[in-house]
Amino acid sequence: MAGTLPWSLLGVVAGVWMPQALGPWLLPLLPMVALLPLRGPPRVAALLALGLLWALLWQGHALSLRPDPSLGEPVPVSGRVVSLPEQSDGRLRFRLAPDAIAGTADRLPRSIRVTVYGELPAIAAGERWRLRLRLRRPRGFMNPVRFDYERWLAANHIDATAYLAGLEAAERLAPARGLPAWRSALSARIAAAAGAGDGSALLRGLVTGDRRGFDDALWEVLRATGTSHLMAISGLHVGLVAGAGHLIGGLLWGWLRLPGPRRLPESVLALLFATVYAGLAGFALPTIRALTMLGVLLGGRLLRLPLAPGRALGLAGAVVLLPDPAAALAPGFWLSFAAVAWILLVLRGRRDPAWRGLLRIQLMLTVGLAPVLALAFGELAPLALPVNLLVLPLFSLVVVPLALGGTLLLAWPPLAGLVLETLAGGLEALVAAGSWLAAVTGGTLALPMGPRWAAAAATLAALLLALPAGFPGRRLVPALALPLLLAGPPPLAPGTAEIAYLEVGQGSAAVIRTRGTTTVVDTGPAWSGGANAATFTLIPYLEGLGVQRIDTLMVTHADADHRGGLPALRARFDIGRVIAGEALPGDVAVSRCHRGQRWERDGVAFDVLGPPAGHAWAGNAASCILAVATDGGRVLFTGDVEGAAESWLAETLAAPVDVLEVPHHGSAGSGGPALLAVTRPRHAVVSAGFRNAYGLPSPETLRRLRCAGARVHDLGRTGAARFRLGPEGVRWLGDERRRRAGWLHEDLRRLRFRGGEQIHYAPADLLGPPQGTGELPCGN
Repeated sequence: MAGTLPWSLLGVVAGVWMPQALGPWLLPLLPMVALLPLRGPPRVAALLALGLLWALLWQGHALSLRPDPSLGEPVPVSGRVVSLPEQSDGRLRFRLAPDAIAGTADRLPRSIRVTVYGELPAIAAGERWRLRLRLRRPRGFMNPVRFDYERWLAANHIDATAYLAGLEAAERLAPARGLPAWRSALSARIAAAAGAGDGSALLRGLVTGDRRGFDDALWEVLRATGTSHLMAISGLHVGLVAGAGHLIGGLLWGWLRLPGPRRLPESVLALLFATVYAGLAGFALPTIRALTMLGVLLGGRLLRLPLAPGRALGLAGAVVLLPDPAAALAPGFWLSFAAVAWILLVLRGRRDPAWRGLLRIQLMLTVGLAPVLALAFGELAPLALPVNLLVLPLFSLVVVPLALGGTLLLAWPPLAGLVLETLAGGLEALVAAGSWLAAVTGGTLALPMGPRWAAAAATLAALLLALPAGFPGRRLVPALALPLLLAGPPPLAPGTAEIAYLEVGQGSAAVIRTRGTTTVVDTGPAWSGGANAATFTLIPYLEGLGVQRIDTLMVTHADADHRGGLPALRARFDIGRVIAGEALPGDVAVSRCHRGQRWERDGVAFDVLGPPAGHAWAGNAASCILAVATDGGRVLFTGDVEGAAESWLAETLAAPVDVLEVPHHGSAGSGGPALLAVTRPRHAVVSAGFRNAYGLPSPETLRRLRCAGARVHDLGRTGAARFRLGPEGVRWLGDERRRRAGWLHEDLRRLRFRGGEQIHYAPADLLGPPQGTGELPCGN
């Protein structure tokens, strides 16, 4: 068993992280399983193949639970609300476990993430509803950023997303019941006893896992102080509660003179207490992992199995991963097991005093988990070590026991109110102190996105640091850790520009980098309630590059799908100047763009080609038109020009381009023959949302682009597209969905559907001019 588990688990992990492109190479794995009875390397290969094949089969089953992609119209869905509904930005979100979907007789999604806009219904956790939902397969924007929404959905067993199509058909079928209803009611009682404020919100998070009361400012304090982990009910909290159960079990064994060994009541009550607490947290994935580890350790103790710590950790990993390989997609999985592994490594063979052991553990956890945190979240908290040394014992010995004790006292409201309100006040004071510390020290340290090998090297550095003094290789620690701290894209050469067209839905946003400057063209859409796409697309992308200042921000015109992220960008970055095609709402000072404006940065030329100076155009026609050129290539940004404005552009252009941003998101009236005849683009970028309500891009426009010989990059299908312009020419750096393309990501080949009908173009329509017999006629 000891030699079997690691290789099988490695195969499972490889299976869930393996790109789709390697699919044809997996066929030779089938006969390799027959090598299992052998020993040595053949057996290792068989175990790897077995784990990988199991992961692929499991993922195939998960994909089969997703809704039919051709569904266009809303369908009646009945099911139970299994999460605590969250309301923010004018919308309501909750998870629904369906028990029936009209027209679907076979497999149902495990859960559906439902979003409600507009008038918000009074939906409570645990209620059963019938709703008319517009079902979607789990799909998110694909950009070169750390957070992968589709991967997050897969790890959380969300097989579909949906929008409520209207309240008129919504029907409550049964009142709230079950664990979700109990959690919601308990959270409300804690709030009533503890009062309002951050302290009360923290109590509800600690006891029931209800973090709906956490606002952005509170989360920022937790991140800056490195204490976010205290709010995730996981190993620390479950271990504390299990320890209390273990203690009570031992006392009962002695007082009541129970038969059997003492370890029996200790282990049973430890597991029982931990399970109840995990239930309070809704059996979230971190609590399930912690409960699994605890169950493995207690089971080994009950059965008197000689489980070495490393073997117990591997067995716990098997119990988590084998029934749910997608758990390996969650950063929390790696953080949980890495934390336990570090603790075991630090304590191995040591007999330190308690205070020194705690200091050593906290130091090594801070250092050892830093590479995983940097890779997953892109930030480090310098305050984490000193703050956790003070706060962790306080939470372990005071806050968590009092919070749970106060909750048990809710049967006596006056006493419960005294305990919980006092505790909430103390937590409020801690938050205020943390906010002050974050303000004084500057908070978190943002790290640009770097290669994975830098995180691996930093992990090796932490491992060497944890080994005894004098161990060979410890002198390499600084050299191994440095790449992670200095991570980021290499500087571009003079005369070179890199352009990223981001997927932001139905809107536009692009970033132009030269050796020393950053230019942003458009900021993506904003939606009702105040949410905007830039918050989770454009801003994380710029942060991943290490950008602190935007030298030039060009908003092509005032439509919301181009300026929607402007307030968020102004709040996050220093912006040198703002250029726009027309006046923008709010207090934004802008200079109007017009033909003839020109500047050069690091050997890269920026020319504004439209609109004409002194024009009276407005709306789409007033869009800024920008050409970016190096010695080897040219790119054209066109905003939403169409009709007469596009015709004027075609008449005034003097040279072809390598990359064309197709005007007006690829509408039927844009990208006309005259413009394509003069631009002759090799690449055409269409920024249109997947399955958008406008039916964009138009099949007629796609046909014209293909007939012009352009390769079409439809961002709604392919994700972000990146290009590099240099003296040697223009190089396409790839599309983001193709680059990620895991098995649980939505397939790049999936076409758009509108009203249940497929839009009539195929993948071949995007790859260049038609070949052969002319099945796709070209011409005007």
